[in-house]
Amino acid sequence: MAERPRLLVIGSSELRGEVARALPECVVLGRGTLLAGLWAAGHERPSGIVVGMSCGTDARRVLPHLRQVAADARIVLACPTAAEPQAREALKAGADDYVLEPLASEELATALRVRGAGPGMPARAGPAAASRGPTWAELHGLSEVLRNLREGPAAVLARLAQVLREAFDAVCAAVSVDELSAQDGEQESAAVLSEPVVRGGTVVGHIALGRRQIGAYTARDAARLADYALLVEALVAQAREQAHWQDLAWRDDLSGLRNRRYFEGVLDRLLEECRAGRRRLTVVLFDIDDFKTYNDRYGHDTGDALLREVATLLTRCCRERDVVARYGGDEFAVILWDAEKPRVPGSQHPKSAVALAERFGAVIRGHRFLCLGSQAPGPVTISGGLACYPWDASDRAGLLKAADAALLAAKREGKDRIALAGPASGGQEPRSAEESAGPA
Repeated sequence: MAERPRLLVIGSSELRGEVARALPECVVLGRGTLLAGLWAAGHERPSGIVVGMSCGTDARRVLPHLRQVAADARIVLACPTAAEPQAREALKAGADDYVLEPLASEELATALRVRGAGPGMPARAGPAAASRGPTWAELHGLSEVLRNLREGPAAVLARLAQVLREAFDAVCAAVSVDELSAQDGEQESAAVLSEPVVRGGTVVGHIALGRRQIGAYTARDAARLADYALLVEALVAQAREQAHWQDLAWRDDLSGLRNRRYFEGVLDRLLEECRAGRRRLTVVLFDIDDFKTYNDRYGHDTGDALLREVATLLTRCCRERDVVARYGGDEFAVILWDAEKPRVPGSQHPKSAVALAERFGAVIRGHRFLCLGSQAPGPVTISGGLACYPWDASDRAGLLKAADAALLAAKREGKDRIALAGPASGGQEPRSAEESAGPA
């Protein structure tokens, strides 16, 4: 008959009773003080030692000495949930593992490497993934994060918060990296399990889990969370890298504005939103009047400088939600959209969009372009064409065609003006902003 494993419990009589009930196949020895426990560890030769964290900070201090006198024994800490951070620190002092109170037989047997959990105390219920490794659902969630890195760091962090909450069966999960943060689940005041996110030896964020929905976290959960901290930093860094290259692909090198490809992609997306919400959207196409003359007279370097200054002025005139792009050559495109008011039957071109487009022309007309020097032939002016969804067209191609037709009409009418697109099928000449809009 095999000899029964001998366990030494250092702590209260209640803790000794819990261990005995959890592992009835073991011989359980009890000592109430750390000094008595240290003596017993050296003389009783136990195969495992359970140290109650209720002994205070001295419990951590005695761990190196326990390790010295019982080198072959497994040393496991027993702690309440609130003391889990201290238990994790104590692992560095010589403990092999820790378990949370109330003790679960399966977890205690695994930590002590005792075969077979007794029937006295059932293991905690809850997803096996929280202690035994990732489930298919967890792996699927991580694959979705990887597949959608192009969404950007903020979206990746939000997805990771959801994966963490589900993987650890937590009531809530919060993740922060640098200036970004995300949370999934019910907000709680204090974290039960946390882990710093480290980059190059510097803490740049944290993962914080609320209480588990069923049961308590284990030392293996803490180890897995440390792995997740490494994964979070790597995935956010990768998402930032992708966002950087994507930003370069969508940005015009000369002006610093968004390019035509980005503009048309955003226009498609915003038109879908406007269709769903019955909202309005306006596109304005601009170009610089007689730009070829500036290039011929001052050279292409000066022409490039002129384009950059115009781009800066257009950006300053726009609202944060508007989209400004260099559409090609000396042509610029702007999307003006308002999310606050759905359109109503019989409504007309929004006067605010016309007024804003007119402001572009006024600001550029009144600006002193230093790149042209003191011999500039006169003020720089722009002409523009304005078309509005849904009145002038229902899709991107139609809207841009209507705005371009209005721009050509503004040129024919003498330049330095903004013209509105006419009815899409009536063949009517575009109207000037002054004639159509009235006061903004």
